[in-house]
Amino acid sequence: MRQQKLRTYRRRSTTRTSGFHTCDETTGGECQIKKAQSYVMHDENVTFTFRRSDITLTELFDTGNGMLAFGGYIYTNKSLVISFFLKYTVNGRSFDYQKDYRAPININDWNSIGFHKEVSLDYGDTVETATVEMTIKAEPDTSLEFISFDFGAVCKDEYVGDSLRKSFHQKTAMHIPYLYYLETTKPFETHLVGNMELGTGRIVVLKSCNRCGRFLPIHIFNEPSTLSFSLHCKKRAPCVHSTFRAYTIQNIGELKVSELNELNTENDKVISYYGHQLECKACKKFFVNAPLNPQRTPQQFKEDGLRRRAVEALVNNLLDRNLVHFEFEHRTKKEFSEHVWEKFNGRCFKCNKKISLDEMHLDHTMPLAYLYRLDESATSLCGSCNSQKSDHFPSDFYTESELKRLGAITGLSMDELTYKGVNQTVLQLLVENIVWYYDEFLTDSEYQKIRDGIRTADKINDSLKRVIGEQVDLAEEYRARTGKYPTSVTIL
Repeated sequence: MRQQKLRTYRRRSTTRTSGFHTCDETTGGECQIKKAQSYVMHDENVTFTFRRSDITLTELFDTGNGMLAFGGYIYTNKSLVISFFLKYTVNGRSFDYQKDYRAPININDWNSIGFHKEVSLDYGDTVETATVEMTIKAEPDTSLEFISFDFGAVCKDEYVGDSLRKSFHQKTAMHIPYLYYLETTKPFETHLVGNMELGTGRIVVLKSCNRCGRFLPIHIFNEPSTLSFSLHCKKRAPCVHSTFRAYTIQNIGELKVSELNELNTENDKVISYYGHQLECKACKKFFVNAPLNPQRTPQQFKEDGLRRRAVEALVNNLLDRNLVHFEFEHRTKKEFSEHVWEKFNGRCFKCNKKISLDEMHLDHTMPLAYLYRLDESATSLCGSCNSQKSDHFPSDFYTESELKRLGAITGLSMDELTYKGVNQTVLQLLVENIVWYYDEFLTDSEYQKIRDGIRTADKINDSLKRVIGEQVDLAEEYRARTGKYPTSVTIL
């Protein structure tokens, strides 16, 4: 008899369109290889000054305001603090604006930085002169590298009118600087004033976006630390989809053999392990998610929450445990969420922002998607940082120094925090209880409901298949015990 496999639940047919079109010049499968520019700090402070003149502003979002923006990507080998000071003149009137960059800066990694300032058009639509001072405070001998910096007016056509106004202001800090749609391939010194003794830094891959046509940096040497594009096969790497994993090098004639040897290449293409989405995060935010998410039904949002709660219930059942909230309160007479909030001093662990108890998001620390239970090792995060962490493992989201601090607070060892794989204890229990899983757990009436033509149990089972990978074939384990395939899920 031919071996059968559980079917991945069928993707819904496309019934909605975003109303925006892809770019004619790029497919999302091209790239350019650039060298970052470097600078070694001699003192504890360094200021980079950028100057432009005659900048034409565009009214955005029907607000009567234009917008000046500055941003790019910075790599550092030591901790640092960044602040910006903007001075600009419109019709002879001078204005200034100061901004401390508060998002966390990762060490030995690329960081996206920047800021924007709305500018009233009451005095005119031309900025006669504008200067940005970017001041960096760090230890002497700190090594800095820069790529894809630009300074200018935000003039994205689709920002004219108010259709994207709400989306622009939602979680804006997560999408700086690529939501400004500035130039991304200019040398760092393009608008730089003075001689800053810049050197040559590391290789950076700039991948094309199939919607806006820009070339934006990806972290090809540490892909889980995403920059401008989301990963395509984060849970089922390596990516085998040619369009998403292989990027034709457009400027290959400019590169040295030694530079190409630093990369994983194949037939003049850079090969990505996880693969990346075709559209950049900004285009995904504005031209895919923004138009389509409002069209999702309340039932579809309910499905997402139900699937996640199902995995949480499965893990607790297999471990014969109650929800940590009830266990903790029964044992200590204290409220679990408040305990975690106090343990992290009422702050988000990642960005250190002060948050109220109601604002805190309880993070599993080790991801639920990989069968880790929410327990007393939970982490306090703000909403923005929790969204960024998502199903990442700690070592893919936190720096080494952050992992050490996190271990001291949560009690998890560095071995536990740096492990990246499914919870083997729970997986073994799932295999041992495979008949219960299919014949009792998944037969729950909520899981057997068909929503939009798809049985919820299929979705739950498929989410497990994605993280388990090749380790176990759950359906075959069931058949080995019972002599048949389960009926609680769809069989191909």
